Amino acid sequence: MMFLTLLTLLRPDRAGEDLGVLKRISTVSPPTGIRIVGVYSLFGRYDAALIFEAPNERMAKAFVARLVRAGGYRAETMLAIPAEEL
Repeated sequence: MMFLTLLTLLRPDRAGEDLGVLKRISTVSPPTGIRIVGVYSLFGRYDAALIFEAPNERMAKAFVARLVRAGGYRAETMLAIPAEEL
């Protein structure tokens, strides 16, 4: 299953420091069963996007919760369904 997580910095005044966390997300070995597809910095309402694969919603939720605790972000995660599968 593919997931899209949109991240917002909890402390925008520390944006320079927090962007380092984004770079680390893409280099960290995710838990077994999770594959990070991409990490992106965004302009606009959200500060970053994380696209990843997980076998189920429970593992996706645990992974995002761990990232949020470690990085100081607020997260909104959605299941992403490829258009060709609709």
